[in-house]
Amino acid sequence: MPTSCAIVVHGPVGSGKTTTCLALAEMARAEGLSVAGILSPRVYQAGELVGYDGLDLWTSEGFPLVRLRSLVEGPGWFMFRQLRYAFSGPGFERANRILKRSAEGACRPSIVFVDEFGRLEAANRGLYAGASRVAEALRRGGVAVFACRGDMVDDVEGLVHGRAQVVRRKEPGDVETLWHIVKRCAVGKS
Repeated sequence: MPTSCAIVVHGPVGSGKTTTCLALAEMARAEGLSVAGILSPRVYQAGELVGYDGLDLWTSEGFPLVRLRSLVEGPGWFMFRQLRYAFSGPGFERANRILKRSAEGACRPSIVFVDEFGRLEAANRGLYAGASRVAEALRRGGVAVFACRGDMVDDVEGLVHGRAQVVRRKEPGDVETLWHIVKRCAVGKS
């Protein structure tokens, strides 16, 4: 029988969280599951990491989300604490709209991705509004995959507590194991 499940893919910067989520999304689509939400692939310039984009998994459209402070000018960007990155206000507004839309459309069998739940979200900023809606939607079923660093796992689990029937922590890389969890939760298969 299908159930609601939150999977927390956690690891340090550069450990492959987004890559793992992208592979899982492709696997889920190939098996006929509805895939939605946001992934945050890295953006490079001349071989240097300069930020992250938002990737709408429903439309495959990308948009600026995070850039090195030194690369941004003008309105629409905000700083947070002493982080070396600047954050796109319009980008996060768009990402939250995507997550809210994804949460409203979440049903069985479906999988919604939230990448990444970080310091901004722990301060109720960034993707927090959309991530909260995705967590709330788990009461109706489906699967949500939250990517985060190791120090944010407790925050994500607090967000989904009482909403998801099953919560699993996984390190990035083992897409096959993640897929088996998704199948069990989303479509009741082992």
